[in-house]
Amino acid sequence: MGNNFAIKNYLDADKVTKELDALIKKPIYSIKPEALKKYENEYYAKKCAKSKEMIDIAKQRIPGGVQHNLAFNYPFPLVFTKASGNKLYDIDGNEYYDFLQTGGPT
Repeated sequence: MGNNFAIKNYLDADKVTKELDALIKKPIYSIKPEALKKYENEYYAKKCAKSKEMIDIAKQRIPGGVQHNLAFNYPFPLVFTKASGNKLYDIDGNEYYDFLQTGGPT
């Protein structure tokens, strides 16, 4: 059997587990409503304008602007154009970690 498997590079599972363990041990902080509103205005309005525009257009044809129940995100779904490894890239060029992985097409 040849080396023609779909996955060519595997992550170091021990390293990932160690990093996740460290993350879940950190305290949980709630975001105050006024801080959330400020973040929405500063981040989403400035850095995700193309996603919002595309979702607004999609809402004219598709309820909620999306066809997948995991995509109904606040304040609006992001439009992803590329997935590579554990990263997603939106239509605005922003990079995100893909925590959903295989929860839907990426």
